[in-house]
Amino acid sequence: MTDLQPNATSSDYEAMAPYWVMVSTILAGATAMRKAKQYLPKFPNESETDYKFRRENSKFTNIFRDIVENLAAKPFSKEVELTDKATDRIKKLSENITGQGDHLHVFAANCFFHGISYAIDWILVDYTKNVPANATIAQEDALGARPYWVRVPAQNVLAAYSEMIGGVETFVHVRIKEDATVREGYGEKTVERVRVLNRELERNEQGDVISAADATWEVLEKQKDSTGKDVWVSVGSGPLTIKVIPLVPFLTGRRLGHSWQVVPPLQDAADLQIEHYQQESGLKYAKELTCFPMLAGNGVTPAEGPDGKPLAVPVGPKSVLYAPSNGEGKHGEWKFIEPSAESLKFLAADVKETAQQLRELGRQPLTAQTGNLTVVTTMFAAQKGNSAIQAWVLNLKDALENAMLLTALWLNETNEAEVIVHTDFDVETDSVDAMKIVLEMKKDSLISRAATISEAKRRNILSPEYDAEDDMEIILGEVPGDDTTDDQTAATTPKTPPIAA
Repeated sequence: MTDLQPNATSSDYEAMAPYWVMVSTILAGATAMRKAKQYLPKFPNESETDYKFRRENSKFTNIFRDIVENLAAKPFSKEVELTDKATDRIKKLSENITGQGDHLHVFAANCFFHGISYAIDWILVDYTKNVPANATIAQEDALGARPYWVRVPAQNVLAAYSEMIGGVETFVHVRIKEDATVREGYGEKTVERVRVLNRELERNEQGDVISAADATWEVLEKQKDSTGKDVWVSVGSGPLTIKVIPLVPFLTGRRLGHSWQVVPPLQDAADLQIEHYQQESGLKYAKELTCFPMLAGNGVTPAEGPDGKPLAVPVGPKSVLYAPSNGEGKHGEWKFIEPSAESLKFLAADVKETAQQLRELGRQPLTAQTGNLTVVTTMFAAQKGNSAIQAWVLNLKDALENAMLLTALWLNETNEAEVIVHTDFDVETDSVDAMKIVLEMKKDSLISRAATISEAKRRNILSPEYDAEDDMEIILGEVPGDDTTDDQTAATTPKTPPIAA
């Protein structure tokens, strides 16, 4: 095993790789699907020319990506934000959490999309390099030193190993693929790099981990030695001052035991998307072969070329076909044979049914048809579907807060900030009818004006930027006369009908 290189992948990675490759190909679109031969297999005895033509002209409707886009958009109709417990430095960093201009909201949305697609996504909380030890905050600001977040795709985490240390699961070894494209003259080249994050372990006689050394980092780069052989060379290394490996996983699937293998929640949808692609491409190819009439020549001797083989017959409005008479006064004839399209109707219906199954499987009940469902069934299905998304959102919230803890650790601060991510999806399905009840409660003085406005915001009836105090000033300005206490009371108190004697 000593011949393994830093870019070697773990068994967990190998187990997940086929799914990741399939999802990456699907999300990349029609061009990528046509290049991937494994998803449109070759027919038995099919020539390479015919197979290439069929594959390059295959049809692909990307329902899977539409499903993921819709699911991933649910929590982000409202901005991801921090509570007031966050320090000023943390709040400032959240405005540009990546150091590349991405707000925390944008980063979270990107992480959520890929977490749904690939079942797992990662957040690396890094810090600006080459900062002098014991530098003051002012000196760090002058150098532009700061912690920043990096979203690490699932396919780039080549290996991740964790152990229980002090009753807490802790990462002890991680390898991350960090290939870079660099300019070379007027061109460019790809440089292979691997970042290794490691903590040396101390074990007892039984082999159990009892402690771990402070974390270190090292970047290895593949280069050519003097003989032209590939070698991995260290291009940077050092200790991590926060002493832990600053990597946070975000999962939407279930972990298998203590491994980092995850059951993808959209595995069935991805598989069905491949099935739909094959059916759709098969239907298109069948139409090309059968829906065009075939020309038949009865009693006609075909013209031959120099090689003795029949020449192709020209067909079209500017072509003339001859069927000369023979010595007995009889002549041949040309006619078109048009195949039956009944089988195509069956194939088309099959494709449509698969597409519907895929949408129901991936998005029910968010955008699926509900024409045959009762109102109660639809509402129950909506709650069931939302519960799955809400579980993913809570996992995202937990991952973001863990990343915030690492950020505070880099800043040598105590952070108690909570991340607010929108999870209240169910109110959006009945906003109008439910809001009528809220207004009735306000009319009967069962709730306050503030509660009514809060419920309207919750249902996206009022803009999140709506300011109740500013609006009250406008309301009072529209009341005739001076803005006395009686005017303010009159403007905010609902009118009640007189009580009959």
